Amino acid sequence: MDIKKRLEVAFLWHMHQPYYKDPLTGKYHMPWVRLHGIKDYFPMAALLEKFDNVKASFNLVPVLIEQINDYANNDATDLLLDLTVRKASQLTHEEKSQVLTNFFKVNFRRFIEPNPRYSDLFVKRGVQNPSPKEIKKAAAAFSAQELLDLQVLFNLSWMHSISIEEDINLGDLVAKGRDYTEKDKQYVVFKQREIMSQILPLYKKLQDRGTIEITTTPYYHPILPLLCDTEVAKTSGPWMKLPKHRFLHPEDADWHIREGLKYCDEQFNRRPRGMWPSEGSVSDEVLGLMMANKVDWIAMDEDILFKSLTHYDKKFKDMALFDRRLVYQPYKFKRGSKSLDLIFRDKNLSNMISFTYHSWDQKAAAEDLIGHFRTIREHLRREADLGLVTIAMDGENAWEFFADNGRTFFETLYAHLDGSDSINSTTVSDFLDRQPPVRTLPHIFPGSWINHNFEVWIGQEQDNVSWEYLYRVRKDLEGYTKRLKAKGDGENEALRKAWQELHIAEGSDWNWWYNGKAHVGADNPFDPLYRLHLKNIYRILKKPIPDFLKISIA
Repeated sequence: MDIKKRLEVAFLWHMHQPYYKDPLTGKYHMPWVRLHGIKDYFPMAALLEKFDNVKASFNLVPVLIEQINDYANNDATDLLLDLTVRKASQLTHEEKSQVLTNFFKVNFRRFIEPNPRYSDLFVKRGVQNPSPKEIKKAAAAFSAQELLDLQVLFNLSWMHSISIEEDINLGDLVAKGRDYTEKDKQYVVFKQREIMSQILPLYKKLQDRGTIEITTTPYYHPILPLLCDTEVAKTSGPWMKLPKHRFLHPEDADWHIREGLKYCDEQFNRRPRGMWPSEGSVSDEVLGLMMANKVDWIAMDEDILFKSLTHYDKKFKDMALFDRRLVYQPYKFKRGSKSLDLIFRDKNLSNMISFTYHSWDQKAAAEDLIGHFRTIREHLRREADLGLVTIAMDGENAWEFFADNGRTFFETLYAHLDGSDSINSTTVSDFLDRQPPVRTLPHIFPGSWINHNFEVWIGQEQDNVSWEYLYRVRKDLEGYTKRLKAKGDGENEALRKAWQELHIAEGSDWNWWYNGKAHVGADNPFDPLYRLHLKNIYRILKKPIPDFLKISIA
């Protein structure tokens, strides 16, 4: 019997947005859940639906699911949607300036440059990052028709070609190109809301059909090892200067894991078996919490595997000498009677998709990736080997750099896998059920998928100030909670909402933007939004807001 080496490919498309909503006002400060919903979350699943033999895993973060539900079921709105639905002829001068500031936030090469009307409006606004003063001056020269065209063109740019092909009216609007009416604009907004309402039902349909596996991440996407103990950052970054106060709350990390699993179970009638820890961030303590919450497997970056082997196993001294075949097998982590399966992503191939292939011919890029898969298969150790290549990456932000949002790339890639008898796509759980790990890792090196450390989220001045704010506010909230419980009133709704705001503030995205990315002013709203969530704790509890929360960290 001719037994060929077989390779299975697990795509793990990670879908995430931070919590943009102010729970006290119901207003979304940023539009990215809605815009990525229509451009990425719906079409990424719709593309897969067309292939009978292609499978993938979609990692849906609970905070994202919650916000998609809000748009789909509660008519949620955001600042840019409000600017869209406002009649162009009724925009105030300030609103005109906001339109000119925000409605060119699309990939220039893919959406503005090829569109004559969009390009003309861009030139009229000013192409070299005009200042707020310059934008206000330019706004006075824009007619109502030009602003209306800009409102429509911006929102059409976020529509995927799948949705445009399926709707003749959208196709006509794209072809029209200019001189839009308010009725045209209303139709685009209507279609956006319709697509938002279709996202989660489509994922559940594909899950129930066996095409996809839905995995998740701790609820508000925190860096779990740092919630458990900020001192863990010293292991992977001994040079770091950490915040004055040590944040030490594994109970918060446990809450995010437990509630994330529970919410996904409620949404899809199936408890996720796997998790992508936020930013691939792990430690021994975090893996212990995963096991305690009965998670079957987690995915991480390959550097975590190599660092774990060199740091804890004397047989491995030099990462440069590693056999890459170590990446293409699962591992087991054990503590007592509990265990957790571990898989590691191929960093190089994942990053090729994220950062390189967009500049290639899309068919050639997909065929190149298939060529890499074939090479990996050929270099497996024995003819009977079954290897696993894990592609884990951001499932939303890369595609705007591809022509047509990467549609040709995906269709070519999936078509190859659909017809192959030696390279198959799989969900992670399906693979592990058939090929459980035989090798055990006694310890996991604490780090993330970025440089196998935590330097993006702690150690820089602004990051450390952010952790100090979080420490001080949590201490106040904990004290208030204890006092209420002593009075027998520890379960009231105000307290629940206050803790929700604290958990939102524990998300990773705020510090992501502080580490060298933040700017003072309206061009980067993450700092005021982070402090807003902390301020809301005091507003909910009817307590004075501390002065330090009124000072911009950025």
